[in-house]
Amino acid sequence: MDPKDQKAIRQLLGSPQGQQLLRLLSKDGGTALKQAGAAVQQGDQAEARNILAPMLQDPEVQKLLAALEKSMNHG
Repeated sequence: MDPKDQKAIRQLLGSPQGQQLLRLLSKDGGTALKQAGAAVQQGDQAEARNILAPMLQDPEVQKLLAALEKSMNHG
């Protein structure tokens, strides 16, 4: 991953909305998030999406993702 992308991700996840998103995605103790991260590290982004798909259906998660995307596009 490009260092600039890594920096942007760290900034987003460090924001209040990013922190709230991480809390929501860690409801299961962070197991799914860790599994998805491991899949991404192995280059299997499809598997990461499959792991996170159920959590991404949560309306609150969708709202936070939309807010983060908006701040990325206007930031």
